This record gives sequence, C-alpha cells and structure tokens, in this order.
Amino acid sequence: MKRKQLGFSLIEVLMVLVIIAFSINLVVYSLGDKDVDVIEHEALKVQTMINLASEYAVLNQLELGFHLDKNTFELLIFDGEKWAALSADDVFTAHEFSPLIEAELLLDDLPWSRENLLEQVDWRSLLDSDDEESLLELEKMKIPQVLLLSSGDVSPFELELKLVEKPEIDYFIQGEFMAPVALLAERPES
Repeated sequence: MKRKQLGFSLIEVLMVLVIIAFSINLVVYSLGDKDVDVIEHEALKVQTMINLASEYAVLNQLELGFHLDKNTFELLIFDGEKWAALSADDVFTAHEFSPLIEAELLLDDLPWSRENLLEQVDWRSLLDSDDEESLLELEKMKIPQVLLLSSGDVSPFELELKLVEKPEIDYFIQGEFMAPVALLAERPES
C-alpha cells in the first residue's frame, strides 16, 4: 500500500515563489514613476537631435545651431545671410518640452569652456545698440545660442532638463567642443 504524500515538494514551493516574485516585479515596473520616464525620453530625444544635426552639418558642409526659447528647442541653419529654422527632415523640427520639464541652457562658467564661439559673431554688437528698431529686429530673428559647425566643432554648452515637481531628478546634455554631445543623469564634478 502506497502512503499518500502530505505537503509540497521543495521544487513546487520554489516555483510558486518565482512566480510570485515575477508578478510583483511586473506590478512594480508598470506602476513605475512615469515622470522619470518622460524626462529620460525627452533628454535622449534632444541629445539624438543634436548629434544628428551635427552629423548633418559635417556631411553637408553647413553651419547649424540651436536655440532654446522658454521650453522650445529649435535647430537653425545659416543660409549665408540669416539664420532660419532647419526643416530638412521631420527629425529636425522644433521640439516643445513637456510641461512637466524645465529646460535651462548654460553657456557661461562651464569648467571646460574657453571663449565662446558666439562672441565672434557680428550680431552681438546689435545688443549694445540704443537703436530701438535694431533691437526689435533682433528679437524677431532667431539666433543660435549654440553652434554646430561643419567642421564637427560644437560651441560649449550644458543643457539641463529637470522635473518641475521633482527638481532633484535632472539630466544634462553637454557639448565640449566636438560632437557627439554627452547625456548624463547627474552633473559631473568640476
């Protein structure tokens, strides 16, 4: 006569624990912080746009730049006379950041920067002008804050993206003279 086994084998218990752990992991992942996903996605998108634009500038021997106004990031091209929005491809269209994100462009006091390439551009002298008409014309013009040159050079910059509700969560996109630009999850030490 066979004796009936009472209880579960060790394998059966371990399988149940693995299934429970896997289920909990799925629930935690699906309930993850959506805001962090949004800022990470936006930072990666902008970094990719800048790197693609830099490659486009080198391959086509064009002078490009970008401009950050409020929460809109826009790539610009120099046509020989003035700067205009780059519309060569849908990838290069202006990007408006989510309202959850605050973007700030830093150009001064960067630990690796030297004299900014923009200091050599003639339009900077218009800013010191008292001529109101010139200032109004300058405000209408889109002027790049960062240059992406046909030589592969990038004027130094640091673009900080942070969550409005959680400012401790931020990403940095850094350009240090040459493409590609880097994406960092935290500010490097100086």
